[in-house]
Amino acid sequence: MPYVLGIDLGHTRTSAAVCRYGEGAWTDPEVVSLDGGADWVESAVHVSQDGAVFAGQAIWHQQSPPERTVRGLLHRLGDPVPMVVGTQAYPSEVLTAALAGWVSDQLAYSLNAPAQQIVVTHPSGWGPHRRRVLHEALEAASLPGVMVLPAPVAAAECHAAAEKVDAGTVLAVCRIGGERVESALLRSGQAAFEPLAHAAGPDPNGGTLIDDLLVEHVLDGLDPAPSDPGLRARLRGGCARAKEVLAEQQDALIPVPTVGDVPITRRELDHVAKPVLQAAADQLSRLAARVPEGELAAAVLTGGTARMPQAATLADATLRRDGVDVPVWVGADPAHAVCEGAALIARRRLAPDHAPAPVAANPEMQPVPGEPDDIDIGPSPPRPPVEITPLEPPPRRSAVLLRRGSRAGRDGDGR
Repeated sequence: MPYVLGIDLGHTRTSAAVCRYGEGAWTDPEVVSLDGGADWVESAVHVSQDGAVFAGQAIWHQQSPPERTVRGLLHRLGDPVPMVVGTQAYPSEVLTAALAGWVSDQLAYSLNAPAQQIVVTHPSGWGPHRRRVLHEALEAASLPGVMVLPAPVAAAECHAAAEKVDAGTVLAVCRIGGERVESALLRSGQAAFEPLAHAAGPDPNGGTLIDDLLVEHVLDGLDPAPSDPGLRARLRGGCARAKEVLAEQQDALIPVPTVGDVPITRRELDHVAKPVLQAAADQLSRLAARVPEGELAAAVLTGGTARMPQAATLADATLRRDGVDVPVWVGADPAHAVCEGAALIARRRLAPDHAPAPVAANPEMQPVPGEPDDIDIGPSPPRPPVEITPLEPPPRRSAVLLRRGSRAGRDGDGR
């Protein structure tokens, strides 16, 4: 069955959704399993010594050193200084494209056909340099014709599929991700959403920070405190799972090694998470306050942390405090709103509707000067020469990174 694919490349997690075509119509977006039943994988790749690329659970089964696993791909994308893996140097955008290729390959294998159209999202605020190098890397990874667009555009598309958005009105989208909180304003046109402005905090301030704070909260309540130096790392996974449970329930249990299960309530979690969620609400409100009266249709929260009821409660209270009276909307599955919206855009791109061009942007709403992500890193500055490992996509584009002509590769492998 023909299908299109939307890939959400997040700072911490990558997920995907498809729309299928059958019986003369396209289906709604469907979040797909990528790895052993999981609906997401960590945004990381492992490059073995022979150049094979792994993602998902396969990373943990590799015999090569753990330092060959690369995380933080999006933070370095577009940086002329490559990421060093073993004795090889790889540009971050090439490793990011390898992850997108791995996702595409997983779906092609499970659905017995490649996607007919692929849309890949990136963080809001990326300038032309980052968008260009990512697109070029995706093309080189045998993903020709892939569309690259900002994640808030896809989130807005997902919202518009569930709630009517009048042409010419504005949506404020806040994504509370694993590492970053990013907000954006988008104007609805007849055919697409147009980004107007965005804001993003400079430091990690998303769901992972809440996990860390919850770990400290649990440890502070233990008497006596365990002396195991590796306890924090093992406890963190249980805290992350408890946070997800408390999005639906009032109580949860956190397993603590050598201690047993420690009960945690939603009220406790709300207290721990409030500084992080309040900062997200403040960021969203500052951006929303710039929209002329009567033009803002809704504030949309996305990201896994948006599942927490307190996220919408604080956003609503903060917007009203600042004189912005609009509904706060959280979809049924905010963690996957971006990949679902990307699949919708891929579907429309494959079979476009004949519609007027998007409404022009309001000149009063331009990108916020001084915000960290508004400053594109621009062209590469002069650097000392760095030997980059040449890459050529094999038939299975994410299976192997060939290193022909690489002195580093020959030296590292003894060839």
